[in-house]
Amino acid sequence: MLDNDSHSSSRHLLDGTAQTLRELTGGAIAELRIERVVVGVFFTGVKLSNGCGGVAYTPPAQIKRAGVEILKGSSQVIKGMEVTRVLAGELVGPFAEIVRLSTINALSVPFFNSGRYAVDSGNDISGFDQLFSGRRVCVVGAIIPLLKRLRSLGTAETVIIDQKEDTTFEASLGRRVSLGQTAEALARCETAVFTGASIANGSLPRLLAMVPADAAIAVVGPTAGFIPDELFRRNVALVGTVIMHDSDRALDVLAEGGGAYQLFGTCMRKINIRNVKRIRELHLAGSNQTKRRNAS
Repeated sequence: MLDNDSHSSSRHLLDGTAQTLRELTGGAIAELRIERVVVGVFFTGVKLSNGCGGVAYTPPAQIKRAGVEILKGSSQVIKGMEVTRVLAGELVGPFAEIVRLSTINALSVPFFNSGRYAVDSGNDISGFDQLFSGRRVCVVGAIIPLLKRLRSLGTAETVIIDQKEDTTFEASLGRRVSLGQTAEALARCETAVFTGASIANGSLPRLLAMVPADAAIAVVGPTAGFIPDELFRRNVALVGTVIMHDSDRALDVLAEGGGAYQLFGTCMRKINIRNVKRIRELHLAGSNQTKRRNAS
């Protein structure tokens, strides 16, 4: 089972990220408030009082539990709440952790343009073919456009794990294995790809522990839109995520039941964040794009 009963497994990762954001933001963080929040069917979105926005995957299991949890106590008013309180975990309710993750993503936006990280703008991961081409790749989370990109890159093998039984895809995109084979599939991969859903449902730290020490790791999706320090400490080589540039429009789309596909190109732009040190350790800094950017 990939979907945990709680978010405790991701809590340490997000706590460390929140602390780094406090340090980077300094005293200015005390002035920030939650200006708007939308808990959508597919994604949860937050807009801060500085205009920055962030989104995170809304786990279906959490939506199911919310019907029971919401009857157990009074709800908090999130709009106007201090960001420092959200980061500290003072928000309660069935979607508290997803709102917190969205807030962390919104807080991270300014630092992707600060020069602190090796950020590349681009539509997908295909510019980093050395992490995927000719390699045994295991993907946890069946995002069809991602699988099509991997097929175009010519992986030696693509193994797909997805807990949603109704997810279907062409056989040419990869070989599906059961959830019970997750550890075995990850243990033999050369590159592991995890979607942001694994952060939202709390399974990512456990999945990372199953990956061989010499394998490359990529984490992809809008949910992974936070500063990557903690992911890099866990040997993630590449984060493929987004920056939101029209928060109000994005939250309008989510409020009407839209998902990530409706946000790309209109409210968000894709970015890739490279862990240059890890890529070099793996001797995978071989693509023309990476060589050129490392030399600059």
